[in-house]
Amino acid sequence: MTTVANRPRAKVHNRDRDAEILDAARTVFEERGFEAASIAGIARRAHVAEGTIYLYSATKRDLLLKVVRRWYEGLIAEIEEALAERVSVEAKLRYFAHRQFRVFAEDAAIGRLLVRELRTAPDYADTDLYQLNRRYTRLFTSAVRAGIETGEISSEVPSNLARDLFFGGIEHAGMGGMGGLGPARIAERAETFFALFWKAVAGDAVASEAPRRSGFAKRV
Repeated sequence: MTTVANRPRAKVHNRDRDAEILDAARTVFEERGFEAASIAGIARRAHVAEGTIYLYSATKRDLLLKVVRRWYEGLIAEIEEALAERVSVEAKLRYFAHRQFRVFAEDAAIGRLLVRELRTAPDYADTDLYQLNRRYTRLFTSAVRAGIETGEISSEVPSNLARDLFFGGIEHAGMGGMGGLGPARIAERAETFFALFWKAVAGDAVASEAPRRSGFAKRV
């Protein structure tokens, strides 16, 4: 007869605990920055022993990678779902512009951590984050290529150039700081940017209809 003491212990993955650790780590990293943040401080915020953090992540950088990866995966899933709900390429890219502006307004701190601490690392191209970034930008370039096929976007527009113009332009606008702006002002900036972008890439048939359009899209 097998006693309780002799039974093999099943490994239990506590997802709630994992989420609490990642939430605490994100808060501490955003508040203090990567260098000033400490595993001890994260453990206190998560209400766990410091050793528990090391069981979850071997190093502070590994913990930051997990924090940013969770955020990135959530953002990608949200955008994938939203793009699938929209029919026209114009509507898809308008949504993308508005969502990207909100990233700089709502997630500026984690964005800075990604750029300063992770994207500049020598091994960045070998990380999951690099692959997530490629997956993220492919959502955009796939929509551009679809627009070229339907004539919504000019066939003379290279998708990689449109990508650089789009993300680079929004990043430059976001560097000026949007944290103090309310949702209406952020939406206004996003719509202004998108109008300029769309005018630059739209196909001839679509561009000829632009003067007859006015106001924001009913559904962004």
